[in-house]
Amino acid sequence: MDTNLAQASVNTPDFQLLDETIMASMERLHVPGVAVGVLYGDQQHAAGFGVTNIKHPLPIDSDTLFQIGSITKTFTGTAVMRLVEMGRLDMDAPVCTYLPDLRLADEATAARLTLRHLLTHTAGWQTDYFYNPGSDSDALVKYVAGMKELPQITPVGEVWAYNSPGICLTGRVLEVVTDKTCEAAINELVLAPLDMRLSFFFQKRRLSIGWRLAIILAERRG
Repeated sequence: MDTNLAQASVNTPDFQLLDETIMASMERLHVPGVAVGVLYGDQQHAAGFGVTNIKHPLPIDSDTLFQIGSITKTFTGTAVMRLVEMGRLDMDAPVCTYLPDLRLADEATAARLTLRHLLTHTAGWQTDYFYNPGSDSDALVKYVAGMKELPQITPVGEVWAYNSPGICLTGRVLEVVTDKTCEAAINELVLAPLDMRLSFFFQKRRLSIGWRLAIILAERRG
């Protein structure tokens, strides 16, 4: 595999060693392209390695867009914690405080469930729920309404199990508390303050601005 670079590197031994390690790992793991950013003290390092696509290769640089998938859960949690700092959310208040119409398969869980359970993946219900509600502004309303069909597998708060529906429910709480879509709330609370102008939620937005993409997959929320 060709691992030619399209880099923006600073000339420090540590960062040069990092670049060499990345290139060696790409070769070993057959990874076509990687972008890396590091903030170390007051030093910033951004570099692109390889290509966006082996069939239609374009050099990757530090501004190339990647689909990050479930890393978005971190942004959702960060938005929640900003609202906690503002006194607008309580991690240990029942979710039904914010969503009084919440219906789950187990009524006791619906009454006890908190944002802490959702963000720590300890809600206890079935995690395989791949219903696609579309991308309109009411998508999370539809998604959460369907969660009443999810079987409760373990008591709330007792067992950790990776749980995407819980993060979608968290996103619905964000919508109700901020009176915005989940995407708009996260943009206002997290992306904009961090000046993350090249981060987007929807594929059509990425395509419309003409930025170089490393991969294009079907759009999913949550």
